[in-house]
Amino acid sequence: MEQCWYVVKVLPGKERSLSEQFNKEIGLGKIKNINRFVCPTEKEFVALKNKKVLREKVLYSGYLYFESIKKLEEDQLKEIALIPNIMGMMGERIPVKLRESDIRRILKDDSLEQHLDSKKLKYISGEIVKVIEGPFSSFEGTIKELKNDKVDVEIKIFGRNTPVTLTLNQIEKI
Repeated sequence: MEQCWYVVKVLPGKERSLSEQFNKEIGLGKIKNINRFVCPTEKEFVALKNKKVLREKVLYSGYLYFESIKKLEEDQLKEIALIPNIMGMMGERIPVKLRESDIRRILKDDSLEQHLDSKKLKYISGEIVKVIEGPFSSFEGTIKELKNDKVDVEIKIFGRNTPVTLTLNQIEKI
């Protein structure tokens, strides 16, 4: 069976609730020709009132992805475009079909995602770490920002705070 993925534009900030609503409607038989709607998210730690809080962040604000069993015809796509809360796509209201490579990148492999998350979730902004590898080895610094597998750390060099970008493998907790 050929599975096809499509993308639709929805109201930013409403992705999760609309995904749940649409999936309920699919279960009730109100929306046909679609298996499920997906709202890709990632987990991240956020410092909130001096505490680590785990949050799920929507990866693609304003977009939902849906899967169908077969390639949908134009009239079926127009029917989906008329569902309330689905907005226009690239100048048109019709959902756009995605390539296989694109959908694989959007809906990442769970095991890979868990592996990256396990390393990334160890650290939060404002935490003090020790550099264990590279030219700044044995220096201590404060994490300013986490970006994928890169970390912006502020290290005190000659009495001045100096921003340095390192990988997760180059730092460890104190």
